[in-house]
Amino acid sequence: MLKSVCKPSILSILLAGILVLGACSCAELGEKRSAAFFDCFDTVITLTAYGATEHEFELASAAVEAAFAEYHKLYDVYNRYEGVSNLAVVNDMAGRSVAVDTRILDLLEFGIAAHELTDGNVNIAMGAVLRLWHDCRTAAEADPSNASIPAEDALRSAALHCNITDVKIDRTNSTVTLLDPHMSLDVGAIAKGYACERVAELLRAYDGSYMLNCGGAVRTLSEKPGGSPWTIGIADPNSDSEYAARVELTDAALSTSGSYIRYFEVNGERYGHIIDPETLMPAGGAASVSVLCGDAALADVLSTACYILTAEEAIRLIESIESAEALVISEDGEMLHTGGFPLAD
Repeated sequence: MLKSVCKPSILSILLAGILVLGACSCAELGEKRSAAFFDCFDTVITLTAYGATEHEFELASAAVEAAFAEYHKLYDVYNRYEGVSNLAVVNDMAGRSVAVDTRILDLLEFGIAAHELTDGNVNIAMGAVLRLWHDCRTAAEADPSNASIPAEDALRSAALHCNITDVKIDRTNSTVTLLDPHMSLDVGAIAKGYACERVAELLRAYDGSYMLNCGGAVRTLSEKPGGSPWTIGIADPNSDSEYAARVELTDAALSTSGSYIRYFEVNGERYGHIIDPETLMPAGGAASVSVLCGDAALADVLSTACYILTAEEAIRLIESIESAEALVISEDGEMLHTGGFPLAD
């Protein structure tokens, strides 16, 4: 199996695809503590804890915020930061070797493995194509009346520069080289979940029961005090205020992908942010896909890949991976899931 080495409103959590639901009394769980961070990975990140003292939670929260801030800067493909040799620098210097932090090498190696696992449906080398869609989405948000989609010839030309084998990693010298000077990286399908898993590892050093929610990627580290699981509601993609299903997690990760939140419209047609590498157009076979496994990075990869596939193909992929489960919600609200997906009563 591939394995990766402030208080928000209810609406903001629903928009991330996941809602944390209460199931036990406060007396059983002890005091609930929470914090939210708004400046990383273009999403709201929340940390929730039971059984931690105020001081312990403050220490954990500060460590989480600092770690996410570091990963955000390292994995940003669009913006440079003073003193940081990040993925934006790698993209700008395509064709030349760039010395980078080993955490970037770790992420890229994970991305290369994800490409193989998903038969190319998750491709971190698709930056040239994804940049065209990113620019159109950004322009549409700024001026919806002039929204447009990329020209087909521009997409086809960009697709010539998305070969994952052109990403070369040199561990000895801690460098990465994009052999094609016209290619660029985009790690949007893997970076958030990967960072979530790395930060979850850090949290194990702190007393208490913790859960991270990184805009649709959830990681729980243990059961709650008293042995009860975390109850997570999966948002109904066809409703602004309902959830379609509930799951119970202990030490596990749940990732939900869909284009019902991040999209733009052109002439009344909706275009989502998850791009099919074969058609170079937004995927749209399902309303949302949720994947459960033991690693937030892997769950993030699989939910993206499964969203691109048909429901039947998605189920077959998940059933081929040990300890992974999935729930697919169609545009008309029908739910298809693997046998072990832990739907709560």
